[in-house]
Amino acid sequence: MPDKATAQRAAETRAIRHEVADAGDEKILRIVALLDRSSAPAGAQAILDPLRPRLAALRPSRPLRFERLLFMPFGSLVVPALAWRPDKPAIPRGTLMSFGQTVRAGLNAISADIDRIIQDKTTHDTAAVMEAGEILWSRAADYLADTPDPVGWDATGLPATVYPGLARAIASVLRRALDLRGMVRDAAIGATGPNEAALRRLFEGIAKESAVGCGMLVTLLLEELPHAATHLRLLLAAGSGTPEWAVLRQSMERGVDDLLTQMEQPTGFEDEIRHAPLQEIGREVARISALLRDIEAEPDTAKHRPRLYAIRTKLDALCRQRFDAGLTDRLVAPLSSPTRAVDGSTQSGMETSVRDLRVLETAARDIGSASHYRAQLEKATATVSAAVAAGILTPMRQVRLVELLAGPEAADALYRSFRTA
Repeated sequence: MPDKATAQRAAETRAIRHEVADAGDEKILRIVALLDRSSAPAGAQAILDPLRPRLAALRPSRPLRFERLLFMPFGSLVVPALAWRPDKPAIPRGTLMSFGQTVRAGLNAISADIDRIIQDKTTHDTAAVMEAGEILWSRAADYLADTPDPVGWDATGLPATVYPGLARAIASVLRRALDLRGMVRDAAIGATGPNEAALRRLFEGIAKESAVGCGMLVTLLLEELPHAATHLRLLLAAGSGTPEWAVLRQSMERGVDDLLTQMEQPTGFEDEIRHAPLQEIGREVARISALLRDIEAEPDTAKHRPRLYAIRTKLDALCRQRFDAGLTDRLVAPLSSPTRAVDGSTQSGMETSVRDLRVLETAARDIGSASHYRAQLEKATATVSAAVAAGILTPMRQVRLVELLAGPEAADALYRSFRTA
């Protein structure tokens, strides 16, 4: 039976979790910053667990610690214990500390170098992540592949029998982490997808890896790289009949099914669409749309068609809600004050927001509801005109907003009308 102090701490944790469940984004970010300075990581994890989907959307900057660096290549594959099972290509969150301690103990000779690189750095310091990761990831892969005795495994609450398989699967990804991170970085700066040579290097020797490890690798590719499914299909076609082909084929089928299952869950992408910063939403919607199109291009896509339709319908509704809310909050509201003229700072903020909304609208049109976005943009253009008539927006600021909302031709026609008048 827990002692009085333990029971009190548990009650306090439950109260804090209840308080932050409906907190706004800014409050959540302040709580995360506070907990990151805490000396009780287990208590911090208990508070943050219900917020993980929100944190994935907000992508806050976190202190770059050894354990966090070790698992940065795994992204969304880190899941709550209740969402994990031994054959699932994922890692239960409660094991991260144990694996981190195990690797640090085994690679003690290089841990000081890593600590020096990541000192006072955050997860947003890309150069530090790559420099330290180049030292850590491949060495950690070699160490974990031999399944050394784990440190602190009893605290995970999992049986010791699941450790060896999980360690080998993690090693499969860490061995390829630098190449994988490079592909993700290239995609972030506009590359259309990994080239065939890069993918071949990534999957060299994959037949020797565990099925779960291969599943992790395929799932990461499908989630993070545009058109990865298309490139994987080409790789399968070129390697038909090889041992790698059979492993990759099975992992791809499983990866697609797992991704669709994840998208069907309430936290699949809803929190990201609802809560991610506006400037990131369009890119995220474009990524999801590209993934859905690639899955639809699969030869056996018929079995997924009802699921794909339901996912598209949900995504379409979420995009419309986020677009409408953004247009109201970032443009209509500032233009609806009858007593305060729009200043330069407000104008700049509105222009930035409209650009972000147009990126979202462009991506969301591929999902559906093109007529909805057209009608909303027309209403917004009318709101801009009304603001000029009300005297809170200058004609030249109207021209700039109309150009963003309705295009350069509409803005040019408006400007010419001013010149004529």
